[in-house]
Amino acid sequence: MSIGTVVAPLALILASFATQLWHVYLSQGVLFGIGAAFVFSPSVTLPSQWFTSRRALATGIAVSGSGVGGVCLSPMTQRLIVTLGYRNTLRVQGSFGFGLLCISTALATSRYRPPPSSKGKDKWYHIYDSSLISRRFLLLLGFSFFVPFGYVAPFFLAPQFVQSIGLDTSTGAAMISVMSAANAICRITLGYLADRTGRFNTMLTCTFLAGIFTMVIWQFSTNYAIFIVYCVLYGLTAGGFVSLLPVTTADIVGVENIQKGLGMAYMTTVIGNLLGTPIIGLLLDAFSWTAAIQFAGSMSVISALFMLVLRMLVAKGKIFVKV
Repeated sequence: MSIGTVVAPLALILASFATQLWHVYLSQGVLFGIGAAFVFSPSVTLPSQWFTSRRALATGIAVSGSGVGGVCLSPMTQRLIVTLGYRNTLRVQGSFGFGLLCISTALATSRYRPPPSSKGKDKWYHIYDSSLISRRFLLLLGFSFFVPFGYVAPFFLAPQFVQSIGLDTSTGAAMISVMSAANAICRITLGYLADRTGRFNTMLTCTFLAGIFTMVIWQFSTNYAIFIVYCVLYGLTAGGFVSLLPVTTADIVGVENIQKGLGMAYMTTVIGNLLGTPIIGLLLDAFSWTAAIQFAGSMSVISALFMLVLRMLVAKGKIFVKV
């Protein structure tokens, strides 16, 4: 986390000096992504190490901060760009982020160190541990692979979509704030529900609903009011992926292996995070909003099917059981 605390803010500040597009790719793209990974991935494993009976709620509270950040940063960034310009905005964000990350890193404490590989060949750069592979974990990896293809699209495309229905970009930024606020609430409430009704049950339900809301409500969002309803409902369901993936991973591989297990799960999200939005953008340009929206929603539904199979496997075929 200490590495990411320095690298991620530095990447934003370096991006402010970019004079060519490839400078932005290297700084705000590659370097910031690496720094963010060093900060985020270790931090989300920590609540599961310290809590047992309320593990999902603790993780939900911890990751709700990113939703709160989205509420604050989206309008703040829009305002800063208007008043200071995009270069100074990047510098402000880098400095602001560095201060927050210093506090976060100082407070972070790990309870378990990653155990050595069962084959005795463990190295710091190893991202794959064959000893963790099982049918259940492979299904979780399949879920992790498909879900980011649909998860990020509404956040990135909201400003462009509101313009297509006759609104301005500031309204699009407001919609991102609405989704982020609902997302922050959802991560806490879904964490509470997961501890009460079952973590796999909750993950399945919220992922499936997020896909259906996208395929139906977003598809028919022909005015501002309907799109607001979609943003709220999507925000209240889509955040389950972020808050519940660490706890479901801990349930499958064991809390003592959560660093390795969650690291492998996040590795499978790389392709979706990298290509999901560009693919949707290509579908939008080549066809229409219908193709883009249905692709995003179908990816969430497909990932829910993986979670359904995993849930039934964990429940040993039982339907009405807490898992």
